[in-house]
Amino acid sequence: MDPLVVLGVQCTFSMLVFFLILKWYVVPKITKETRFDILAVLLLVNVFRYLPLSLFMPGQVSADFPPYLKEIVAHGDFLSGIIALIALILLKSKKKKSAIAFTWLFSVVSLIDIVVVLTLAMSEKVYLLPLGANYFTVSVYVPMLIVIQVLILKILLAKAYR
Repeated sequence: MDPLVVLGVQCTFSMLVFFLILKWYVVPKITKETRFDILAVLLLVNVFRYLPLSLFMPGQVSADFPPYLKEIVAHGDFLSGIIALIALILLKSKKKKSAIAFTWLFSVVSLIDIVVVLTLAMSEKVYLLPLGANYFTVSVYVPMLIVIQVLILKILLAKAYR
């Protein structure tokens, strides 16, 4: 089977599963009173975006992995993770206005990172390279982040929650 088809099926399935988890278990719990707690959980998942720094560790991905793309992936995700952590700390510190501002900043940076990296990775045909454990990140964690990002934006944009 073609590697791009396999990756597409896995990512689509992952996105569907995470969408259903959020739809059935998270979205029904969102109220004006719970939105900050739910945002905190969604941001917590994004704090782990320091993991792509492992691309710089020897033997983690193919030697043919484009060095410039390693830089973009690792630093974009790490920056997103740092901003998510700041927003999370502000949320848990009850600094609502600052927390919302940082959550918006996180969302913008995260969306730009995801779009740029996915576009470059596809154009470089990274899916044809050995990715080791990073394949899990590509086929499970990234789809989860995309679904979570959509829900974060839905919460931020909802008039009932402002």
